[in-house]
Amino acid sequence: MTDLDWPEFRDGLARSIAALPNGAALIVSDVERTACFVQFMLDRDRVIAEVASGLDQWDRPNLTEEETAALEQIGWSPPEKNPVLNHGVTVAWPAPSSEYRRMADMSVAALRDVFEIPSPASLRYKAFAVSGGAAVPMPRLGIPAH
Repeated sequence: MTDLDWPEFRDGLARSIAALPNGAALIVSDVERTACFVQFMLDRDRVIAEVASGLDQWDRPNLTEEETAALEQIGWSPPEKNPVLNHGVTVAWPAPSSEYRRMADMSVAALRDVFEIPSPASLRYKAFAVSGGAAVPMPRLGIPAH
């Protein structure tokens, strides 16, 4: 377990997003409800951030209308044409630190306020190279790896 509070986790997440190597992905999820997650990928000249919101394997919405509206109020953009996809934001890379902080703020708001995760103690992460799957350590997050 971790003793991090949400502001400390947010700061570590912003630093971790900024430190992602090209072609790497970072997924932060609840240890019990793994469908509650945020994820990030650095793809050459952009950081793609997503929050779980699409359809489940039976084509049912993962979120209520209220939860979806809350994500959009936080700043997550809905998928343009395909409801199976997650809400997300894309930021040009490299970005100013304020953009990484904004993504981290949006992520904490989604995890804490929309998914109702009580503290970062119930979060785990997985970070890996998309090509090949090699693990990428993210010690700045302050939460355990999967």
